[in-house]
Amino acid sequence: MQKGLSHRISERVRDNRSSRNARNLAAFLAQRDEISRALEDGWTVYQIWETLHAEQKIAASYNTFCNQVKRLILKRAPPASPASRSASLMPSPLPRRAGTSARTASLDGFSFSSTPNDEDIL
Repeated sequence: MQKGLSHRISERVRDNRSSRNARNLAAFLAQRDEISRALEDGWTVYQIWETLHAEQKIAASYNTFCNQVKRLILKRAPPASPASRSASLMPSPLPRRAGTSARTASLDGFSFSSTPNDEDIL
């Protein structure tokens, strides 16, 4: 008599070992909150990996551990809003001193104009 699908699936799962990658991911996910707290406390990724590897809580290589930290912890954190990020990248405008002309105040950098200015031509 043929066994039912559920019974065949349970036998297959029981007999089939999980892959090394799946075991490494499961071990990382079990430690994810603790790893995140250690990163917030200022510990380096290498120091965290070295400690967990010595305690045999993580069997993954350092490279794999770094990729998991990037993918599962750092990308999970909400990114800064685009407005605040662009504002932090832009230099603050210099205060305008009294007695300076508008043209002098606008010389923060190079600006290209395709129409030549007669005053600038020698």
